Amino acid sequence: MTMRTDRPFPIALVLLLLALGIPMALAGQDQMESDPYVVGTSQPPLEEGRELIEMTLDDAIQIALDNNLDLRSARLAPQMQEFTLRAARTAFNPTLSTSLGHNSSTSQSTSQLEGGGTTTTDRHTFNVSLGQPMPWYGGQLNANFNNARTATDNIFATRNPSYNSTVSFSYSQPLLQGRRIDNQRNALRTQEMQREISDVQLRNQVDNLSAQVRVAYWNLRSQIEQIEIQRRSLAQARQLLENNRIRVQQGTMVEMELAQAEAQVASAEQALLNAEIQWRTQELNFKRLLASGADDPIFAMTVNPVDLPEFEQQEVDIDAAIRTALQNRPDLIQQSMQREISLMDLEVTRDNVRPNLNLTASYALQGVGGDIFEREGLGGEPRLVRPGGYTDGLSSIANFDTPTFNLQLNFSYPLGTRASEMNLERARLQVRQTEMALESQELAVTTEVTNAGMAVTNSFLQLEAARRSREAAERSAEAELTRFNVGASTNFQVVAAQDNLTSIRLSELRAIIDYLNAIAEFQRVQGLGY
Repeated sequence: MTMRTDRPFPIALVLLLLALGIPMALAGQDQMESDPYVVGTSQPPLEEGRELIEMTLDDAIQIALDNNLDLRSARLAPQMQEFTLRAARTAFNPTLSTSLGHNSSTSQSTSQLEGGGTTTTDRHTFNVSLGQPMPWYGGQLNANFNNARTATDNIFATRNPSYNSTVSFSYSQPLLQGRRIDNQRNALRTQEMQREISDVQLRNQVDNLSAQVRVAYWNLRSQIEQIEIQRRSLAQARQLLENNRIRVQQGTMVEMELAQAEAQVASAEQALLNAEIQWRTQELNFKRLLASGADDPIFAMTVNPVDLPEFEQQEVDIDAAIRTALQNRPDLIQQSMQREISLMDLEVTRDNVRPNLNLTASYALQGVGGDIFEREGLGGEPRLVRPGGYTDGLSSIANFDTPTFNLQLNFSYPLGTRASEMNLERARLQVRQTEMALESQELAVTTEVTNAGMAVTNSFLQLEAARRSREAAERSAEAELTRFNVGASTNFQVVAAQDNLTSIRLSELRAIIDYLNAIAEFQRVQGLGY
């Protein structure tokens, strides 16, 4: 009888203790289930004295485009190239030249007609010329206005002082080499192309910066989500430890089994600390892209990226994407422009092989003025016949009294091996080199777009698999905790299930970020911009 009354007592005690312990354990579990984890809604850690600023992805990209120091520096390149282009255009500006001179010379007479033992002549000159290289067909137009005043002590001088004025126009036109293209015109075309290249390079830098901001934005969101996942993992570990302590107090668990739960708490605390350290590093990298300088106020703020990830499957048409990339990619456009520059260099180099044949036409008008003297006999005194001056020569020019027309052909052709022929062969090889570089770049772009398109599809499949895995892990962890609360599982199995859930949640988060970055990369490699 005694044995019969003693045996049910321990069983009843165990049932009573379990009845007391299970509600407390389930209470912690229900509290966590009432706050389900949703990706994208977590808040960054709040630090004292730091303002929390909410930022969308579009806001972040716009701030970076406005403030980023590297991009602001890159925006100066097209402006600099514009001034280089303007400088190249000045090669076709007219050039005005003037000269003013005085010459006084004394020479011994060699003829009795010079009127003495020595003759002194003073000459003043004033010349103006205007030269204009033509931006077409390589012509050169020149206009000259030359003036001279000559005074002498030669008693036989008819005009003293005499004024000589000449107006002349000339035009030189290359007929072979230099007619279609020359070095100056090619330099101008090259600078115009370089100006376009600088715009393409700036656009490429804008696209790259936008892509960097997009990746950094989602990486920052990822780090914030990792903190939340580790925080929940720590809360679960602490709840399990608290439940185990209750069981130890109730006598349903030996105290030695607390060690595993305590180790899980310590591990979760360390994981949370590491997540916060990584978040600070990622936030600093993100701010670096947006900051306008070392004193930018954003460094004193905490950024909360508020955009939620979109999980809709992206349609991927790789063939269409390749065609788009071949048309829009800035690096391909730049390489194609480099090929055009090499073709222009080939054209001018081929032209330099041709002979020089220039046609020059000139027209001049000359006038002479000054006092006119006559002398009676060989030794008579000079007599002023008609007073005159500088305007006499100008009147003669205006009346076309003494026109002169000249037409001339000049031909030259070097004999033997010429440097221009060697330069031509080199230019041909350079064109082939740029063509091969363009083909190689097109192949690289095609491969890059294909890989990026496949990455979008594959990352979405991985995301779907990670979702299913996370849902299964949540059910498994919940079931394991329920089994543990009724004594059907062990502390080790619960810890393993919770650790597995944390790991799978992190894997799902990485899959989300990988999918978002894959979409961004797929857009970037097509040259679509943002």
